[in-house]
Amino acid sequence: MPGRLDRYLIREALFGMLAVSAVLWLAMMANVGVQLFSTVMHGALPVHILPGLLWANGVKFLLFILPVGGFLGLLLAFGRLYRDQEIPVLLACGASPLRLIRPILAVALPWARIIAWLALVQWPATQSARDAMLQQARTAALYDRLPIGRFLVADQGRVTVYAERLAEDGRTLEEVFVYTRLSGSEGVERAHRARLIEDADGVRQLVLEDGRRYDGILGQGDWRVLTFAEHRIDLGLERTSAVEQHKRSAQGSLDLWQTGQAPDRAELIKRAAQPISALLLALLALPLARAAPRQGRFARLGAGILIYVTYYNLITLTTKLVETGRLEAMFGFMLPHVALLALIGVLYWRHGAFVRTLGRVGHAA
Repeated sequence: MPGRLDRYLIREALFGMLAVSAVLWLAMMANVGVQLFSTVMHGALPVHILPGLLWANGVKFLLFILPVGGFLGLLLAFGRLYRDQEIPVLLACGASPLRLIRPILAVALPWARIIAWLALVQWPATQSARDAMLQQARTAALYDRLPIGRFLVADQGRVTVYAERLAEDGRTLEEVFVYTRLSGSEGVERAHRARLIEDADGVRQLVLEDGRRYDGILGQGDWRVLTFAEHRIDLGLERTSAVEQHKRSAQGSLDLWQTGQAPDRAELIKRAAQPISALLLALLALPLARAAPRQGRFARLGAGILIYVTYYNLITLTTKLVETGRLEAMFGFMLPHVALLALIGVLYWRHGAFVRTLGRVGHAA
């Protein structure tokens, strides 16, 4: 059961972390919400996937806001305690700064645990669902672009398609005529049904079912007649790269670990850095919030933001080096966190944490 002092510090710290994180999250969600509503109003996205996209963006923003939001919230909370002389009084009464780490860890550990769940479990699942929704929207948009009852010329005139009607399911073309022009030959196909798919390489194809194909050269009599159950034709309408379709951000963390490839390890390092950074930044907040008596609670906010930006850029840099194979994965993973941990140690030492602790140990001996 935490004591009265611990409960007080936990309440102050948690309130600051939640308040700053909520403000940042709502601001970013309002911005992306306006953009998505504008996209839907212009017809680029269907209305029914809007809640799913808002949810996916909400999880994404939570993942990146919670570490910095918790850090800034702790800076503001401890800055107020320094301004009101509450922490200086505690230190004057013999409490070491290391004693104040206990309530910080009581808040930071569950905070980092939530971020770890978001980064390693929820984020890839959300990304996979988001990609599936966008894939369905793109496919539906392609059906909307097909002119039913009119000729469609695709792939720079190489393919001409005519569909008599669209089935009731809204995804099957009926009574389809296709003309293809290849180098040195031409072909005509007639199929009872057709549908659009996207293959593993991100190529949009028209799948003809239950039809016939006539191959040959105009002016010559050696035409071939082929009966097929299924035939696929690349319309060249829209292509998506395999990297875009199979994003690493949508792959499970265990799958990334098992592959052992450098880009997959880099993605895993980026995910694991989120909860670790949240914990280290929480430990950094206490000594960094220390201010002179005449300074306000926002005195160290600029320094905190500068340290966070440098730390985040170092994580990004080492992740890129790991992804390209120019840095060993474990070294690239540890380097930014060890550097921040060294800075935390220096600040606590300047704060007198280790001197007070060693002094009490020597006195007891």
